Amino acid sequence: MSTIPFHIGRNCLYGLLGLLLWLPVTLWAQGPSIRLVYVSEMTEMDSVEKGSYPKLAGLLQHYRADSVPLLFISGGGGLAPSAMSSLDMGAHIIDLLNSLEPALMVAGKREFSFGEDVLSLRAYEAAFPVIASNLHDPLTSNNLDGISSSVMIRQGNVRLGFVAVVPPITHEEYNLQRVELLDPVDSITRRAAALRAAGADRVILTYSCCYRDYLAYFDALDQLLHQGVIDLALGKDEHLLLAEHALEQMHPAHIWVTEGDQVAVIELDLAKASDRFVLHWQTDSMNNYAADAMLQQQVDEYLQRLEVLLNEDIGQVNSAFATYQADVRTMENALGNLLADVVRVHAGADIALINGGYIRGEREYAPGDRLTRRDIMRELPFRDQIVLLHVSGEALWAALENGFSQIEEIKGRFPHVSGMRVQYDSRRPVGQRVVSVEIAGKPLELSRQYRLATRQFIATGGDGFDMFGDYVPQRYAGQMTRLVADILMDHVQQAGVIAPVLDGRLVDQAP
Repeated sequence: MSTIPFHIGRNCLYGLLGLLLWLPVTLWAQGPSIRLVYVSEMTEMDSVEKGSYPKLAGLLQHYRADSVPLLFISGGGGLAPSAMSSLDMGAHIIDLLNSLEPALMVAGKREFSFGEDVLSLRAYEAAFPVIASNLHDPLTSNNLDGISSSVMIRQGNVRLGFVAVVPPITHEEYNLQRVELLDPVDSITRRAAALRAAGADRVILTYSCCYRDYLAYFDALDQLLHQGVIDLALGKDEHLLLAEHALEQMHPAHIWVTEGDQVAVIELDLAKASDRFVLHWQTDSMNNYAADAMLQQQVDEYLQRLEVLLNEDIGQVNSAFATYQADVRTMENALGNLLADVVRVHAGADIALINGGYIRGEREYAPGDRLTRRDIMRELPFRDQIVLLHVSGEALWAALENGFSQIEEIKGRFPHVSGMRVQYDSRRPVGQRVVSVEIAGKPLELSRQYRLATRQFIATGGDGFDMFGDYVPQRYAGQMTRLVADILMDHVQQAGVIAPVLDGRLVDQAP
């Protein structure tokens, strides 16, 4: 069932503050409660582990058949990464959500995977509002074009206001080029006050996590519930970063889910005078429901396109390796080595550096396995190109320190290198972990210039590699606009085999 909410701060589409757009008459019936179904971080179209859009449709049909009115809230985080998003930059996710008819979608950090302008385009393709309350675009002195700062929905005699925040780490991890991230707590406080001034009886926050210092962020948002700034908070933590004490102490209206296939089902009390807003909540699994036939057909059509484009056999695996997060974000990795080597050779560079977060397949390969283009796109789903930089040894040392700075959190900035051998000590304090660096068998010279090949994301300062941000990209022989994934595919196809190995180019001196 469609809902037509009222938007505060929507650029161009939804009008001015104070204008109220009503829900359909079928949702107007006065009732004691309303049900929210909340889900987020669904990057795959039809996955048992990460969530299935056809099965989500089946779940929504089940709850919509109930007499209690329902609002479906998409918590965002779905536009990337995936093999399909590497081709259409997340447009298929918006298409599927349009069929599911959410009341709104949150702009999470993954929504910035292809840059601010692509997110604006996706927002205009959506038949529902996309919200983020702490974005500021200097070009317009307003929110990012197409994004709402908040939304208000009326149910019976009660108005529900919605706010959402993009986590502060987004600017660093996704290398925002223009949009500024405002303080999340201050933004929530201001937007919540504006919603209440406009008539909101309850204010609901949706947000995404997770990153270093997440506990402090979580606690700050939890305090907004205790202070009455907001009445309900919805989040998701698939990586289980929350400490046990945080779970024990969190506000009862602070609701989160932990598994890819889970949704939160929340029944809310619509009585204005009630002290208890959340009547009951539980998690439910999409896998408990039959796939909706129409959504399944939509998904199958997308998958058929991928079959045609990506199922070409390009080579055979001749050595075992794995690409799970712990494999590519905490230690030397065989595929990381091969990828860095391919990037270095392609650009004719002295050295290469690629971040482990670029490798996303999360699977094991055994000798004899056949590789397809789909496998490579699954491993490298982000659209990115090779960039050649002339960098100082000092900047390279700083880049390696940045790469080793978040090993404990298994973050994506962990470096994979080519043309150099690096010894580091993960026990040391952050910023002091690099022990030695050799390039072409000689110690790194801090004042010397080196030809570094990397991906555009890193060259422009993404994932904390801002030491490279001021270097001008250089032209190189054979330069082309093809994606890094395409260049790796060419390498595998020409060789006919893939046999990446560990060779001691990254050595952790910690036990």
